[in-house]
Parts: sequence; C-alpha cells; structure tokens
Amino acid sequence: MVVEETSVQAPSVERQQEDIDHLIDWMSKEAHLPKVDDREWLLTVLHHNKYSLEKTKNKLENYFSYRNKYPEVLQNRDPSDKDIAQARLAFNTSSADRLTKDGGRVLFCRFSPDASIFDIQNYLKYGAMVCDLSYLEHDRHEYCMSVTDLKDYTYMHFMKALPGIKTGVDIFFGALSFRLRAIHVINCAPGLEKFLNVFKGFLPAKFAERFYVHSSTEELLKYVDEDVVCSDFGGKGPSLADYDKYTAELLEKHRKWFLEQDNMLVDDTLRRKGQKQVEEMTGSFRKLDVD
Repeated sequence: MVVEETSVQAPSVERQQEDIDHLIDWMSKEAHLPKVDDREWLLTVLHHNKYSLEKTKNKLENYFSYRNKYPEVLQNRDPSDKDIAQARLAFNTSSADRLTKDGGRVLFCRFSPDASIFDIQNYLKYGAMVCDLSYLEHDRHEYCMSVTDLKDYTYMHFMKALPGIKTGVDIFFGALSFRLRAIHVINCAPGLEKFLNVFKGFLPAKFAERFYVHSSTEELLKYVDEDVVCSDFGGKGPSLADYDKYTAELLEKHRKWFLEQDNMLVDDTLRRKGQKQVEEMTGSFRKLDVD
C-alpha cells in the first residue's frame, strides 16, 4: 500500500502573505543570501514545505548554498544547451500537463536504449531544472510522484549513474522542495532488482518506503489516474512525446530566469561567524549492500 503524504490545510490568505513578508524580511537580513522578492515563487516554495517557516528557511538556505556546493549541476543551466538536449534523450523526465483527480503532479521517466549517451551530471542538471518548473509555474499541487519505465534500463546505465546518485539524492531531498508521495517503477527486467535496491539504499528511509516496483501496467493504474498516465506506459493520457514537448516548452519559456540564476548565489564571506553553511543530509542514508 502506498504511504501517502499527510495533507496540510493551507492557512488563510492573510497568514500566507504575512509569512511571505517574514521570509522576505529574513532574507534581507541574512547578508550571505541573495535577495528574492518574487512573492508567488516564495509562496510556492512555502506551500511545498507544508507552510512551515522553519522548513522553508532551511530549504531556501540549502537551495542557494548548493549552487556553490554543486556548481557542475546547479550553475550554467541553459535549457537550449546541447547537453540538456542530450540528457532529455538519454533519460527523459517529463511532467504531466494535468493533475490527478486528487491534485497530484506526475513525472514520467524513460531511459534511452543507447546507454553511451547517458551522463549522470547532465541528467542531474536537467532533472533539477524540471523540478524548478513547479516554483516557476506556481504549481501548488498537493503531492508529486514519478513513474519510471525500465524497459531499456541496463547494467551500463546503472554503472554510469552510480557515481552521482548520492549527489542527486542530496540535491533533490536536501535543497529542493516537493511533497513526494511515491516512486513507481514499471518493466523491471529480472535481475535488475538488486540495482534498484542499491538506489533505494541512498534514499532517506521514509522515501525508500515509498518505492514501488509494479509487475504490470494494470497494477500501476491502481495508484495513478489512467487519464494522466501517458499512453506509452499503458494509460489513456497523452503520449510521452507530448509530455516531453510540454516540459521542454516550459523550460524554454523560463530560459531567461535560468540564465540569471548564476548570480543568485550564497556569499559565504558574508555569512555570520558560527552560522552553519549547509543543512547536510548526514545520517539519513541507509547502509548499502552492493555485490
């Protein structure tokens, strides 16, 4: 049974605006942080942190600090760059253009059979950009989930991804804000389960419990609306190519914003003495068992 995110009632509009005022004031007083005055962007981040000011502050601190910690992933992000285009081909990650009946956003992922074009660093950059679209589009969905088709997933994909898995988990769970309900996997070939177990070993325990491998499309459709699941994955929704086009157009729409973000960095020389630099995820990872 899928472990669901606990629903949180949004506070009143007045309270939300007070919280945004607080966040803007807080950031203005933290000299090391960039200044953000986009109220709708901030409100979306607050929403995905369940309207907790403490959690939102920690995520904002990490969100901007990680651009220094992982510049190879979180800087120089141009949606028109050839590396992003290749990442889309190698491991496509596309957002559904519609919500589920209960307000969830679904990401659909599929590996290219050509593992030679897969580069984990480029994929992490592309994947993080897709996640940023939620904030840029002010997409205040109730939860998100991913569905990954492993039909063309191979041992070579796994080996090329392995060096970047910890970095990816650190970025996606330590710096980005989203309400993850489940990670669904379909078409897992016999013998590949052990590689999935290695990946799960990197996840914080509560998210590892939300990892589901389905033996059939029918089983997947018990958890994800048929009208949202792309037709390539057995649903009645648009094709994966349609979802990919929708996502690529959103990335291009916000190209100017992505290019400007290289100037939105933490300045550690201005950080108050004794103030922690980054909220690390140390202690969150489970023991790995790799054969």
